[in-house]
Amino acid sequence: MSHLEDVANFGALAPLFGNGILRSRTMRWILDKVFGLSRKRRLPPFTRRPFLKIAHARGWTRKPPPGRERVVLFADWYVNSFDPQIGEAAGLVLWHNGFDVYVPPEQVSSGLEALANGDVERTRELAQRNLRLLADLARDGVPIVCVEPGSTLMFRNDYLDILDDLDARLVAARTVEVTAFLRELLRQGKLRSDFRPLEKSFGHHVPCHQKAVTPHPPGPDLLRSIPGIRVETIDKSCSGMAGTFGLKRKNERVSKEAGAPMLEAFRSGGFDLGSTECNMCRVQMEDLGGKRTLHPVQVLAYAYGLLPEVATRMSEPLRDMVLR
Repeated sequence: MSHLEDVANFGALAPLFGNGILRSRTMRWILDKVFGLSRKRRLPPFTRRPFLKIAHARGWTRKPPPGRERVVLFADWYVNSFDPQIGEAAGLVLWHNGFDVYVPPEQVSSGLEALANGDVERTRELAQRNLRLLADLARDGVPIVCVEPGSTLMFRNDYLDILDDLDARLVAARTVEVTAFLRELLRQGKLRSDFRPLEKSFGHHVPCHQKAVTPHPPGPDLLRSIPGIRVETIDKSCSGMAGTFGLKRKNERVSKEAGAPMLEAFRSGGFDLGSTECNMCRVQMEDLGGKRTLHPVQVLAYAYGLLPEVATRMSEPLRDMVLR
C-alpha cells in the first residue's frame, strides 16, 4: 500500500487489462486475501491517458519563460493514473486566469500513502525527488499549487519533519492548495468572472486535510461565484476514507461508521451532485453516498467553457467497479 503510485503507473500502462482485473471476481478475491483490499469496495478505473501525457500535449511540461506570472502544478499519483480530468481542469482554470502553467514531468507521489503506512524511508526518497524538482522554482518565488490537500500538507508540514533542510523550507513556504489559491484571487477581485450559469445543487464535504491547510474552506466560496449554483457545506464528520485506510477489508466497518454522519447528510440533502477537494473522499462519497462527486476546479473549468466534457461526468451514472 505504500507503493500505490507504482501500482497505479503499471495499471495505467495497460488500462484495459488493469480494469479487467478490477472487475474480475477472482482477482478481487485474490487482492482481498493477499493484500487486504476489500472486494466490497467500488474502485476507480485506470485512465487510458494519464495526466502527465495530457500536460505534455498542452505544452505544460515545458518550463515557461521568466518574467510572466507562473505557477507549478503538482497533481500527485491519483490524478495522474485515475482522474486526469481534475489536473487538466486545474491547469486550464489557472491558465484562464493569466498564469503560465508548468507541470514538472518527473514529479512523483508526495509520499502521503507511504507515510500513512509507516514507510518513512520510502517517504524520504519521494520527498527528496520532488524537492530536487521544486526547490529552484520556489527560490524564484513561483507558487507550487497542489491539486490534492494531502499533497499540500506533505509539502508544508511532513517534509519539514522528514528533511529539515533549506530546500524543504523553501518549498513549504511556496506551497498552496489549488482552491485556496483561486479563492485568494477571488478575494482580491482578480478571479475572472466570465462564468456560464449552472443550475445545479452541490453538497460540499470539507476534507480533514483541507481543514489542516486552510482554516476557512475555499471550495464553497468558489462554487458560489458561479451563477445559478446552490451549495451547502457538509461539515459533520470525516468521510471515513482516510486515504487508503477505508479500502482495506479490516477497516471497512470503522470507515463506514466514521463517515456515517457526513454521508447521511449527503444522501438525504437532495443534492444533484457532490463536491470535495480530496480524491479519496470523492471515492467514499460516490461509493457510499451514491452521487457523482467532482473536484471544485472541474466545475469551474466547465462554467468557464474550458472543459465541456465535464457535463458528461456530471450526468453519467456511477459505474460499479465491484461485482458484488
